[in-house]
Amino acid sequence: MVPVAVDRLREGRDIAAVLRGRRQRAGRLAVVHVRAERTSGLPRIAVVASRRVGSAVARNRAKRLLREAARHVDWRAGLDVVLIARAGCAESRLDAVLDEIRHLAGGLDALDGKA
Repeated sequence: MVPVAVDRLREGRDIAAVLRGRRQRAGRLAVVHVRAERTSGLPRIAVVASRRVGSAVARNRAKRLLREAARHVDWRAGLDVVLIARAGCAESRLDAVLDEIRHLAGGLDALDGKA
């Protein structure tokens, strides 16, 4: 697994715009929201974990897992992506989270077709 370059989605209004969009898929460990407004540039990723995930330690672990998984997904250029952790994410292993994120992103046509 070679990490792919991604950028952070920082602005609250940009995150809200992605969440308002209708392109989302939910799994057991995470929910993936995507928005394809830009046509080029690095994909921008934001990671969110609410208190439903668990304690602060569990939320931070879930966010670290999602960030690392996002680095190993071949996202299409110009995408804005918000990954939302679900309750089981913090107790999962990276390979399970990565498989689910790839599966959900594939269903949203968010993966780069080069590979």
